[in-house]
Amino acid sequence: MPTPLAHALAGTAVYLSASRGGGRSREDLMLFASAVVAACFADLDFGLNFLTGENYHHYFTHSVVFASFFTIGAYFFSRLRKRVAPGRDAWILGLAYLTHLLLDVFSKDTSAPYGLELWWPFSDAFTIAPFAVFDDIWRGTLPELLSLHNWLAVAREAVIVGAVVLVFWWSRRRQSG
Repeated sequence: MPTPLAHALAGTAVYLSASRGGGRSREDLMLFASAVVAACFADLDFGLNFLTGENYHHYFTHSVVFASFFTIGAYFFSRLRKRVAPGRDAWILGLAYLTHLLLDVFSKDTSAPYGLELWWPFSDAFTIAPFAVFDDIWRGTLPELLSLHNWLAVAREAVIVGAVVLVFWWSRRRQSG
């Protein structure tokens, strides 16, 4: 599954493609940071794993329904913060969240259950693409975590998702100047 780097880059791509601001105001920076957090948010289920000792990774937080609830929550939070365009902000954050699911679906998964419960609570089936764009990340021991395999997986993520970010950044820069 992709690392937080890939998810953060995907959130950056959503922000660059969908936001209207120039990126320099406090409001723009808050939306940018929120999009990065939203793109990584689904992996908070790792915290549940740590607290309970049970595996919750790729279950309900990796579903379209949870992403919808997240988007609705983002809308109300944006209204509470008196943001100028809470609906637009919520869509940006919801799309950033959905990129997490998209990246995970197109990843190599080496531990059962394979894939994610994309359609929870309507189905407990796990969804995974028939081919992997992103490699798995070895976890467990420190040598596994720091292995060449993981460094190559992170480099691959940076190249693929980073290229998307660069395209949106370049397009935005051309439009503004």
